[in-house]
Amino acid sequence: MHLPVTPQFEPTRETDDSIEATSAWDFRRLITVGSNMLIRGEKSAATATVVALSADLSMPLVTWSAGSDATLPALRQGTVVLQDVDRLDLRAQRELLVWLDERGGCVRVISTARGDLFDLVVSGEFLDPLYYRLNTIVVDALASDAHCTPQ
Repeated sequence: MHLPVTPQFEPTRETDDSIEATSAWDFRRLITVGSNMLIRGEKSAATATVVALSADLSMPLVTWSAGSDATLPALRQGTVVLQDVDRLDLRAQRELLVWLDERGGCVRVISTARGDLFDLVVSGEFLDPLYYRLNTIVVDALASDAHCTPQ
């Protein structure tokens, strides 16, 4: 299978500078463990990262956008991509937590955010329990190139 963009890991200030860029093979092994993933960055870069990962995600693959009038998908297994979770108000965040609990870990969540959700947690604008549910693996999508940086 061919991915349109092959994400790679690169060290950041927060990571050990001795870590070399992780190969696409190692990145795929990391994402196939089934953990939830938070992709941070500009919308276009985050979308490109999701597209690059899509071949390795459990099907069905459903996308839901924060701020849309659509209800959360009636998915019992597979993967849901939650776009722009940083735009969810507190009521919608509580609904998302209930939705996640009802799925019992059978649905993998790939969420995207334009900024750091932890800053929103600190300011009281994002629920702490939801942050930790979505933040299992963090990938920074970089707009300037097709690489992703783990946290």
